[in-house]
Order: sequence, then structure tokens, then C-alpha cells
Amino acid sequence: MKTIYLLLSLSILNLHLVAVAQETLSGIISDYSDGKGLIISHDIVRGDNYTWGTIDDDGLISVPLSDSFLDEIKKMAAKAQKKAPRGFTLKLPTIEDTFTCKYPDVKFENPGCLVSGLPDLMLTDNKKKEENGRIYAVNNPVIANWLHNNQKGDVGLGYYLMFYFSEDKASAKGTCMNSNYTGLGDENFDKFMLYELELDNGWNIVQYEIEEVFESRNGGVFPEVIKVTKLENLPDDLTWVRVN
Repeated sequence: MKTIYLLLSLSILNLHLVAVAQETLSGIISDYSDGKGLIISHDIVRGDNYTWGTIDDDGLISVPLSDSFLDEIKKMAAKAQKKAPRGFTLKLPTIEDTFTCKYPDVKFENPGCLVSGLPDLMLTDNKKKEENGRIYAVNNPVIANWLHNNQKGDVGLGYYLMFYFSEDKASAKGTCMNSNYTGLGDENFDKFMLYELELDNGWNIVQYEIEEVFESRNGGVFPEVIKVTKLENLPDDLTWVRVN
């Protein structure tokens, strides 16, 4: 019943993705009726909003994937650093930072390679005032809800996609294992991240596939095995889910 409730509580919008080509991520959100708007992210350090793309009256989203993405991120980081608390230093992520592991079982090629991804994308009106939810690339709406809640709450089998820009070729391969506490008595389980990731210079589609889940005695469902790989093309069963 809990999983069904989560499914019903989501605002699920099927999106047929047109392409990740010509430096643009675009697609149609079906049954969209909120009018023209912007696709933004929020800078928690400066309190600023950044515009990444647009959505039109017909639900067509367009997010330019610029070749100068890392330069833009560096500029944002420099502005944010000026307002950062004293002693706090902003650092651009590397492949080793992004796919890090507590135990040294993941081997990196070009570990210092800068890697930065699209942030969580929010829909707003043209004046950036009214938020109309966040959008997630998944094949299971329960996963979108889990992501929206900072990877807390129940999850299910399936995958979600992230879009990363890498400054060069780099790789992360190996198994990362961490012990996780369910919150029930002394119940724990081992969570495995299986990295088989090879990134190319430029934009990369990275799939996080939840292959196995752990079911707690209290009914909670946690990700137990997640496989991380690069995709050459977008999956046929991909949908975009909006969560408010």
C-alpha cells in the first residue's frame, strides 16, 4: 500500500525524448498545460537561480548542452565562492570525487579529470516565481520520488539517468560496498555500487540501474545493488517524471 500511495502521489508526465544531439536535450511532456516557462536550478550558496532551458505551451522542453559547459560552471563557482562562508572553499568535482568510494575498490583512469553534471532541473514560469516541480529521467516513477526526497524513502527496481560533461576521457571501474542501517533495531545491509563507467570528452549519458533492492522487516525498500554505466543512446522505455 505504501508503494501504491507513492505512485499515486506523483504527478507523472510521460516524455518522449526527441534527441541528445546538436547540443540540445529536448522532448515533449504529454498533457502539459502550465504554459511557457523556464527550466532552472537554484544556487544554495548565492541564492541565485540559473536558467538552463525553456518549456513552451505544448510541453516541449529544450535544454542546450553547450560545449563550454565546464567554463560556465567555473564562472558560477567563482561567483559562489565570493559569498561562501569563511574557510569554505568550492571545488570543481573530478571523476574521482563524483564516483568516490569509501573503500579503495574502484580504480580510476585519469582521476583528476573534471566532471560536472546537469543539476536538478525545476520548471517555473517565465518570471522564475512559481515552481511547477522538478523533472527526472527514469523508467520507474517510484525512483523519481526517491530522488526528489534526497534518496530517502522507498525505492524500486529500474534506472535513472544523469547527464555529465567530462573534460577528457576517464573511467571508473570496480565495486564500492558500504554498510547501511535501515533504522529498525540492529538491521543492516550491504549496499553495492558496481562501476563499469568509461566517459568520453564532452557530454555523457550515465545510467544508474537499481538491479536489486533490500526489503526491511518494517516494509521499507532500499537500493541494494546499483550498476553505473555509460549509454550511447537513450533507452526506449525512458520517461520523464515531474514531482512537486
